Amino acid sequence: AMLRKPPDNIHLVVPAIGPGIHILAKRPRRPVPEIIRQRVASLSAYGVSFHACGNTMKSLDWGKADMLDFAEIVEVGAEDLMLLQEQGYSYISW
Repeated sequence: AMLRKPPDNIHLVVPAIGPGIHILAKRPRRPVPEIIRQRVASLSAYGVSFHACGNTMKSLDWGKADMLDFAEIVEVGAEDLMLLQEQGYSYISW
């Protein structure tokens, strides 16, 4: 809903760290329901950014080719969260 109502200056970033990384994998090693895969792709099409933790990827022996095309790889997911907050992003978890 935040993407569809003013103000238009909202930019959402979803950092994928640890087990969450599988939502951005072309061939996840953990179950990811098809509805989640569809929602992630749809949100990306609406301009939501998805950041994949490079450390998590290394632990799984994954590279860029293993990730969905729209996934942006960041070196350290936890650091990415902190940097986003320093830039004024608000952290929302549920």
